[in-house]
Amino acid sequence: MKSILQSIPAIYKRVSTRVFEEKSIPEEAIKEILTAGTMAPSSGNMQPWEFVVIENPEMKAEIVKFTFSGYYSKGANHQNWIQQAGIIIVACANVKRTVARYGESGKEWAMIDVAACVENMFLTATALGLSGCWVGGFNEQKLKNLLNIPIYVKPIGLLPLGYAGEEAAHKTRISLKWVTHKNQYNTPYFKHDGERGEQPKVNTKGDINDIILKRGNAE
Repeated sequence: MKSILQSIPAIYKRVSTRVFEEKSIPEEAIKEILTAGTMAPSSGNMQPWEFVVIENPEMKAEIVKFTFSGYYSKGANHQNWIQQAGIIIVACANVKRTVARYGESGKEWAMIDVAACVENMFLTATALGLSGCWVGGFNEQKLKNLLNIPIYVKPIGLLPLGYAGEEAAHKTRISLKWVTHKNQYNTPYFKHDGERGEQPKVNTKGDINDIILKRGNAE
């Protein structure tokens, strides 16, 4: 039996990329990515996802103005690197669609459904040789006004996609032994890494597990 690393390599190859080549993305690749998103599971099969694909450079520049500053803005007021991407997909949740079946609870479930959709899209982009990053820090109302998004549709993420301009490093992942519980919370499922099957190795720097160990697991 093949390992997951061999069977689904995109899961382990995917990294968040913020530097892109000046290269357009073929339309068939965009279609494959969007189609993969629509294959995600959803509550009641209501499929609340909606996509706005931004290719126009002026529109990209306007969207950047609505992003918040952060670690990767490198001191700038906005996430300017987004403009380098071949496209920006604005992933949205059509809340009305899920609420129609489930009532107010559907508002939350619609977000979860679109999150699953976005992961499919990133894995497919990786398999096609593309890279990207999920950007969640932006002024929602200004973005909705610019893109004419109706009140019942909520943007949950900007997905800049393109061909990576540099090799991004994988970030450290918390070991399964710290996040997996047996039958009840705080009862370890894995006593140590590898007892019930070792996790695939990825190229990481540092060890976040040391931090977890120091903090303890009392919460």
